[in-house]
Amino acid sequence: MQPAHLGLAFYFLFAFLSLLFTSPHPLLGFPKLLGVGELCVLAVITADLASRPKSTTWIANSIAVTSIITAAAALAGLFLFYLGEPSPLIGIYGELEPSRWYARVQAGTYNPNLLASFCIFAAAIVSGKCAELPRWVRRGALLGLWVTVLLTFSRGILGFVLAALIRNATTPRRRAIAAIGAFAVIALTIAMTIWKPLINPARPLEVRFERVASSRKEGALSALATIVRNPLFGSGLGTSPGEYRGAPFDSHCTPINIAGTIGLPALISFSFLIASLWRRRLRPIDLALWGGLAGLALDGLAQDIEDFRHLWVMIGLAGSSISLRTYKKE
Repeated sequence: MQPAHLGLAFYFLFAFLSLLFTSPHPLLGFPKLLGVGELCVLAVITADLASRPKSTTWIANSIAVTSIITAAAALAGLFLFYLGEPSPLIGIYGELEPSRWYARVQAGTYNPNLLASFCIFAAAIVSGKCAELPRWVRRGALLGLWVTVLLTFSRGILGFVLAALIRNATTPRRRAIAAIGAFAVIALTIAMTIWKPLINPARPLEVRFERVASSRKEGALSALATIVRNPLFGSGLGTSPGEYRGAPFDSHCTPINIAGTIGLPALISFSFLIASLWRRRLRPIDLALWGGLAGLALDGLAQDIEDFRHLWVMIGLAGSSISLRTYKKE
């Protein structure tokens, strides 16, 4: 058994213990446990499939096609918006100011933030060194993803930019630019969590921070208080560890949300899983794959991504390089 498998097993184990010992309604939270198990199995199956010869090419082909269709859906939603026709292709404004001049696309997902996270994932796959896509397909898919992620008007754009900087860091100069860019987007993400930004994309020069308390800051702080009260199993699987205006609220920060919901041991298990994959990575490093994971990590500072299936597919792809190395030795 690989160390990564141990990380997955312990993550699921602590999710189960959290459901058993701290969830207020274990039976109601059981479907959530099944979901956690599904994500762990998805990572294992992806690692196995991607370790087989030519399979990464098929994966990249399917993601490239999906990316182009997603971009088309985003543009169609925007077109309908300007025609005055509501559609499920357009999401809510969230913390942004509503306007008739712009809309936040969500295409086939359930919110713009999720769509932006998917764009980070998809760009990493189609740019991977094992993708073997025709140049025009790769460029078309990446162009569609750039357009789509920008139209989400979400914090995920910062993660997308970071992933792009890393996968293009092929020279010392580009690596220096990527390091400076990483520092900038991390600082901006943290600042937008601590202080509440007031942004209207229709008037980009009027960006400012409001004096009212940020919901993300209160959610994160209250979730940290939950961790202090119950560090082993958190608030319980299927619950929200934070609070905002007296109501349950997710922390909108993946590490805090994992620890606050199912406990610090679960967060340690998840961290061990990622660290073990990084430690045993193939060299030369796949900048697209690990840049994508870095972009998702940054996005995880601004929203709860631990339940996103594409994150676990990325984890599986990172694990496939280990399996591929073993396969080649045999």
